[in-house]
Amino acid sequence: PYTTLPICYMSLAFDNFSEIGCMAHPSTFPDIIGSKGAIIIKLKDELKVEINIPPVPKGTTGAKKYKIGIAGSKEASEKAQKCIEDIIMYGHSEITHPGMVHEELEVPTWAYAFIIGKGGSELRHIQKNWSVKVNIPREHSENDKVVVVGEPRDVARAKEYIEKQVFAAENQTSGREQADKSEDHWGDDAQEPWMDQYMYKRK
Repeated sequence: PYTTLPICYMSLAFDNFSEIGCMAHPSTFPDIIGSKGAIIIKLKDELKVEINIPPVPKGTTGAKKYKIGIAGSKEASEKAQKCIEDIIMYGHSEITHPGMVHEELEVPTWAYAFIIGKGGSELRHIQKNWSVKVNIPREHSENDKVVVVGEPRDVARAKEYIEKQVFAAENQTSGREQADKSEDHWGDDAQEPWMDQYMYKRK
């Protein structure tokens, strides 16, 4: 949480000091914070704002959103808010991920299994092979589409591959039944805990 010191300091430093909020589900916090805090640190450094990620009780579930506090000049605070909203919706923003683009794909929920693969193997293959991040909608996701994020050329190639996989699945006589039986071509790993969030989709 904020301490009173930075708020008081910043309110004196800016004539147009502003403190605003951005509502977000806790599942989005890791993307906003980044590995070792890299994303939130970059936002703070680039825009000269303070950002407060609220504490969430351990084991919290459900759809409740929490307020992320943003403080700084009015212009900087609004920019930071837009960046956070972009990260929540698309997995990147221009300030935190310069040069990155995204593509949204309409994929039926039953076909997620073909993108994820056994134990997440297909998803790892796509992300590693094309150096992209693939965000698959979860229960509380703001974006209900599959989103591919990365460099423009990589995103285009990964998108084409995913579309081919979905097309092939849709044209199999028993595509939905085959989803859970799809061959694992990139290692026979056991299902990982992080995959649990996707499993409710596999019907």
